[in-house]
Amino acid sequence: MSPRTHRRGRLVRLLVACLLTLPAAAVLAPGAAHAADPPPTTVYQAEDAALDGVTVGTSVPGYQGTGYAEGFDTASDSVTFTVPDSPGGLYSLSVRYDGPYGDKKANLLVNDAGVGEISLPGTTDWTDAAAGNVLLKAGTNTVTVVDDWGWYLIDSISLTPAPPRPPHQVTGELTDPQATPEAKSLMKYLAAHYGQDILSGQQGAADESWVEDNVGKAPAIEGLDMMDYSPSRVERGTTSTETENALAWDARGGIVTFCWHWNAPSGLIDQPGKEWWRGFYTDSTTFDLQAALADPSGTDYQLLLRDIDAIAVQLGRLQDAGVPVIWRPLHEAEGGWFWWGAKGPEPAKALYRLMHDRLTRVDGIHNLIWQWNSVDPAWYPGDDVVDMVSADSYPQAGDHGPVALTYDHELSLTGDTKVAALAEVGTIPDPDLLRAYQAQWSYFVAWSGSEQDPASNDLDFLKRVYADPYVVTLDELGDVKHYGDCTAAYTVTADWGNAFVANVTVTAGPRDIDGWEVSWDYGGGQRAGGGWSATVAQHGTRVTATNADYDGHLAAGGATTFGFLGSYSGGNPPPTLTCTAR
Repeated sequence: MSPRTHRRGRLVRLLVACLLTLPAAAVLAPGAAHAADPPPTTVYQAEDAALDGVTVGTSVPGYQGTGYAEGFDTASDSVTFTVPDSPGGLYSLSVRYDGPYGDKKANLLVNDAGVGEISLPGTTDWTDAAAGNVLLKAGTNTVTVVDDWGWYLIDSISLTPAPPRPPHQVTGELTDPQATPEAKSLMKYLAAHYGQDILSGQQGAADESWVEDNVGKAPAIEGLDMMDYSPSRVERGTTSTETENALAWDARGGIVTFCWHWNAPSGLIDQPGKEWWRGFYTDSTTFDLQAALADPSGTDYQLLLRDIDAIAVQLGRLQDAGVPVIWRPLHEAEGGWFWWGAKGPEPAKALYRLMHDRLTRVDGIHNLIWQWNSVDPAWYPGDDVVDMVSADSYPQAGDHGPVALTYDHELSLTGDTKVAALAEVGTIPDPDLLRAYQAQWSYFVAWSGSEQDPASNDLDFLKRVYADPYVVTLDELGDVKHYGDCTAAYTVTADWGNAFVANVTVTAGPRDIDGWEVSWDYGGGQRAGGGWSATVAQHGTRVTATNADYDGHLAAGGATTFGFLGSYSGGNPPPTLTCTAR
């Protein structure tokens, strides 16, 4: 037995002995004794609120209090609830309503600032609709429901202190079993950082250069577009250097994401206002996706395959160069303004799945992280072909809100099993609000031109965003193509009912590593205490363990083990570990 092993064993015995002499409550996680107590909920009745354009009704039975607000039929109609003497903080908001005239929507304001849109599905009973989280200041606040698409009844709102967001259920695994090592590595990086920070991004190589020149830092992600590789554009003379831009950005260590404004394969109207180069818009083409998919032997179906194969050539060039790509095809389909969404969700989902199959199985493209761009469950093509989800956000110029309601919708879309990103933004969300609202977007990509529009993102704000420690910039990325070149295995070696000892074995991958970090989230009230052969620290549910001076270097395939003492209340399920080579 080496002196180090002897000291380690003695330390474990001393720590266990000390722990077992403590009262049981002393080894519980902070607050665990009250974990079963539900947070208090406060209800505010609509009939007591300030009504603008609406009146108090009593004819529909089942309401609470002495009435409800009715008459939402114009855009300015609203009900404003006053929340007095608030301690401040983040609250979950619920709206009690009746919607006998079908699905409706309303706008939500807190202290006269827009927060987002509330969905009110059609119902003939009084129903509670979750409206996401709202941030209240200390003192008096106002919460306003403003008519968007009217004809509903509002009975009350409820505010409940929002609990910390539970650990994400993201694994970082890709849907393509033949994914390249670079794509796997990038996905592991995104999964490991998800909820810990947000990556900065900018659409367009020229726009990225403007950010770098004027802000003083480069974004971590560059967004690019396969648009001018569309065959119906190429045959009209377009050329593109977007693949070269991607190669250059990858050479700098940046992350590449591509969308595709897919010019329709045929049926371009090509008239003033509907020119051929607008052929990705629904109103500029007669191409019928539903009809094309219904006839696999038909000309239009074959043109779909032709176009996918043409894009595969460019993606293949990037694959050959070892460039992983966050691939976002058929974006904003549910909006209907692009031809791939004009016929509803089923054809759009079928085309996405066709593209996934064609690129991976026929064209041999495996360097992609497949990202779906939607918030509506009816449009979601399925977990088996989606690696990430995303949304686009274009609020009013200067609105730097966290897009928190949309974030909650994205988590619901997959049961919080996929990383969620802001694939396009007109105004960049404020990092302070992202943290306050627990809107843990993986990254944002500012759309071309928005970064130079002072009404949307003034330069002082951009500089503050890029200097914020929560925002990852290019110089802070590290080697995302060799991320996770180690694995970690977790074993509980002793358990006394409310205390335990765990060992973690770290194994290097196919290359030597000079340092490592293992991280995980506890979901059962566990707390990690003192460790040996690593520095172990816990903040909230997240635990990180960093190598000691003497065990950071591991040869390819080599392994080392560290351990720590822990406590728990309730269950002690094993966590999912992420190992990061440094």
